[in-house]
Amino acid sequence: MKKSLVAMAALAVAGIASAQSSVTLFGVLDTGVRYQETKVNGVESKNWTLASGGITTSRLGFRGTEDLGGGLAASFWLEAGLAVDTGLGNGGRQSGLASATEQAVDSGFNFNRRSTVSLSGGFGEIRLGRDFNPTYLNDTNFDPFATTGIGGSIVDATRGGYTLGAAAAGSALPNNIYVRTNNAISYFLPSNLGGFYGQIQYAFAEVAKVDGFQRNNSGRNVGGRFGYANGPLDVAVAYGQTDLGSTAVTALDTTSVKELNLGASYDFGVVKAFGEAVRTKIDNDLVALNNNNNAYGFLLGATAPVGPGLVRLAYSQIKYSSDLAGPDPRSRKLAVGYIHNLSKRTALYTNYARVITNGQAGLQSNGFDVGVRHAF
Repeated sequence: MKKSLVAMAALAVAGIASAQSSVTLFGVLDTGVRYQETKVNGVESKNWTLASGGITTSRLGFRGTEDLGGGLAASFWLEAGLAVDTGLGNGGRQSGLASATEQAVDSGFNFNRRSTVSLSGGFGEIRLGRDFNPTYLNDTNFDPFATTGIGGSIVDATRGGYTLGAAAAGSALPNNIYVRTNNAISYFLPSNLGGFYGQIQYAFAEVAKVDGFQRNNSGRNVGGRFGYANGPLDVAVAYGQTDLGSTAVTALDTTSVKELNLGASYDFGVVKAFGEAVRTKIDNDLVALNNNNNAYGFLLGATAPVGPGLVRLAYSQIKYSSDLAGPDPRSRKLAVGYIHNLSKRTALYTNYARVITNGQAGLQSNGFDVGVRHAF
C-alpha cells in the first residue's frame, strides 16, 4: 500500500513538473553621447545628442516556456523597444502606416520589437505574431555592428524605411516592414540537422477584397532564410518579397519590394571575418509613377578580441539604379568601434563612422559616440 502511494505521488509530481512553465524578465539599457556632422549640397550641420542604442537597441521584455510533455513546448515572447534618453518607446515600425503615424506609434510603449506565441518540438517550431523578417536576419547577423548605432551597415540603413539624406534623388528604398513583419506565420526547422537551419514566413496583408477592385496586398510579406553553421563557419541565403502601398481597399498603388541577400562569417580565432552581398528590386504597379528602383550592395567587416574587449571594423556600400532622371546615387560607409567589457552584463564602448553619398543630393556625414550598455 505504501509503495502504491509513493508511486502515485511520484507520478503526480512528474505530471506537475512536465507542465511547469518559466517566465523571464530581460532587458538592455544602452545610451551614450553622440556627435554628428552632416553636409548636404554644401550646407553643413553639427549636433550633440544623448542617443539610445549605441551598440545594442535598448529594450524591455518578457519571455517564457511551458513544457507540455512528449517533447512539445509552448513559448511566448513580448519585447518592447526603449529610448533611454527620453524614456519613450522606440524600435519597431508598423506596416501599412505613413511615416508620421509610424513615428507616433514608435513613441508609445508597446511590444513593437517582438510579440509571438509558438509551439515547438521534434518537428521544429511554428511561431505566430510580429517577428523579424528573414532577410533582415542576414543583415544583422553578418554585420560586425549588428545594424545598430552609427556603425550599422549602410545597406540596412537605406532599405529599412529610413533615408540617408538622398530621398530627393529618388534613392531611398523605403520598406516599412523590412526589419519586422506584423501578422506573420513562421516555421523554423529543428535544430538537429547537422548544422543546417532555416525558416519560412508568410505575413497577411489583412486588407479586405472588395468586389470590382483588385486585391490590395499592402503589408503582405513572403520570405525565407536557409543556412549552414558548423564550428567557425556560418553562411546563409535569404529571399523575401514585401507588398507596400496605401491601405485603402480601392488602392492600386501597391509597390513590390524583392530582396535577395547572401551572408557569411568565419571565425579564425584571432579575427572573425564577415561578408554580405545584397540585391533589392522595387516595382510599382503604376507606370506613371516611373520610380522603379534597384539597389546592389555589399559589406565586408571583421571583429577581433583584444583582452576584455572587442574591436569592430566594417565597410559597406550600396549603389542605386533608378528610373528617375539624373545620375544614380552611391553611398559608402566606413565604421570602426571598440567594446570594453566590464563584466558579462556591462560594457563601455565607442564608435566612429563616415558616410559619403554621390549623386543628385551629395551627402557627407561623420560622427562618433561614447556610451555604456547594461543588460539584465
